[in-house]
Amino acid sequence: MVFIYPSHSPTTKDSSVTRLALRLIVLCSVPLTLTAWFATPARAGVIWDESIDGSLSTDRFNTTDLGILSAGNNNLIADTQNGISKFFTFTIADGKEWSGLVLDGWISADDLGFLGLVEDSFFDVDPASPDVTQLLGYVHHGTALVGQDILPQMGLGPGSQGFTPPLGPGDYSFWLRQGGVDLTTQNLNFVVTDHAATVPEAGSVTMWLLGILASGAVARRRRRKASCHLNEA
Repeated sequence: MVFIYPSHSPTTKDSSVTRLALRLIVLCSVPLTLTAWFATPARAGVIWDESIDGSLSTDRFNTTDLGILSAGNNNLIADTQNGISKFFTFTIADGKEWSGLVLDGWISADDLGFLGLVEDSFFDVDPASPDVTQLLGYVHHGTALVGQDILPQMGLGPGSQGFTPPLGPGDYSFWLRQGGVDLTTQNLNFVVTDHAATVPEAGSVTMWLLGILASGAVARRRRRKASCHLNEA
């Protein structure tokens, strides 16, 4: 199956001054979003902002490496525009899991973004002729999804390999692009949590306790028999 990326006609084009103002709005919204998303203390910070750290890579074989994400909120602020594909990678460490992807901000007249995902240290799907079956997942996102966790939707991308969150340790690479020529500023919040230890089901705990009690009863009977033999002797 070949995945054809949809196009979208632009309606307006922001001036550089307007784009700067919009970016400030996105940046100022980060603490509020972090507070709402995590009730417990978490790492709060922007891990990459193109206005400060430079553009994300446009080379899928040499993606921008965001490093190992810490537990908490990890925000990426990027500008996207039709015809420009950007690629980045991050790592989920052992004992952690990627549990959410919240669209914290979206500012554009063009309401059709795209984010594709593979599990690798580079993006091994050719954007020139993308095969959706080679993607772990993908999502089309925009204004309507601001404030929502889009990771489950990404795992349901039609035709992709698919997944159910959370995702465990490993390298994940992304293809970010835009449907129309209108410049878009977006704020993607990659939420990482500590891997939760498996809690035994109630039935398993009950059987375990019964096993201990039974073992104890057998041991007591053996001691009583041994005591009786000694007394008879």
